[in-house]
Amino acid sequence: MSDACARTSPTAPDDRLLVLLAHTAERHPAGAPLLRAAAGAVLGVPADEVVVGREPSGRPVLGGAARGLHASVSHVPGLSAVAIGSRGPVGVDVERLRALPAAALARRWFGAGEAGWLAGRPEAERPVQFLRLWTQKEAIGKVLGTGLSDGGLLRPVRLGAPAGTVLHPVPGVPRFYIALPPAPEGFVLAVAGGPEAAGSRLEVLMLPPPAARPDRGAACPSRSGETGAARTSGSEA
Repeated sequence: MSDACARTSPTAPDDRLLVLLAHTAERHPAGAPLLRAAAGAVLGVPADEVVVGREPSGRPVLGGAARGLHASVSHVPGLSAVAIGSRGPVGVDVERLRALPAAALARRWFGAGEAGWLAGRPEAERPVQFLRLWTQKEAIGKVLGTGLSDGGLLRPVRLGAPAGTVLHPVPGVPRFYIALPPAPEGFVLAVAGGPEAAGSRLEVLMLPPPAARPDRGAACPSRSGETGAARTSGSEA
């Protein structure tokens, strides 16, 4: 993962789906400032040139300098994630890796096939595999703008998907593309897009902490050459 402020990207993300991560101290950081900082970093403009609205479902809508881009945001204590792309709705979800009764939770929330698959994993592997399934379902729900309602926890996702930056279609549901990009140690991250995301290049960047960002809301130091670029707990929109 590289620092968004070390990138050169003065235009929209074209065929890229960008995931910008930020270490956050707040338990529930405000989503709009983070979205403005991330979109400003991607576009190489001050963050205050980005307007953030919300659909009735809560899904963010970008305007101003970021009009036409699609975004999603998620955070847990210690880490926030923003996905931004220009090729249709996107979804991102982040979870903190932790001990949990994964097999029992899967029997309660997931379909029989997924619960059985998880029960067959080594016990030490079950928490991370459970969270990989959960974050994929959350990310798809954000693409749809419905979250986990309407049977979202029963939506099929990729079983045993390894971490990586390649967007793969969900077996049997080719209208969704999912990746599990690398995340800082102790976190699980999933990113999803619709059929328009096919062929997109996924990039993961780190946003600097707020104190390291320049004044006047700019996400990064320069606009000309260097741009800034259960519910378990990590869902937003």
